[in-house]
Amino acid sequence: MTRPSNRELKVLTHLGEENALGPDDFQDVGEKVFARMLEKGWIVRADGQADRYRATVKGLTVHEGEIIFKGRWKR
Repeated sequence: MTRPSNRELKVLTHLGEENALGPDDFQDVGEKVFARMLEKGWIVRADGQADRYRATVKGLTVHEGEIIFKGRWKR
C-alpha cells in the first residue's frame, strides 16, 4: 500500500469512522482527492448523504502499522 499524500492524510485524520465530511469541508482538498481515496478503498460514501464520506479501516491504517485514530497517530 502506498503512503497517502499530505492532503489525503489531512482528510483521513479529520474523517475517522464517525465523521462524514466532503470536499466542501476542506479549503485545499478537492473532489479529485476524494475520488482517488474512494478508488483506493480508504473512504466510502456515507449513507443518505450526497458528497459525504467516511473513512474505512483500510484508510485509517495508512502505512505499515501507522494508524490514525480520532486525529492522532498511533504506532
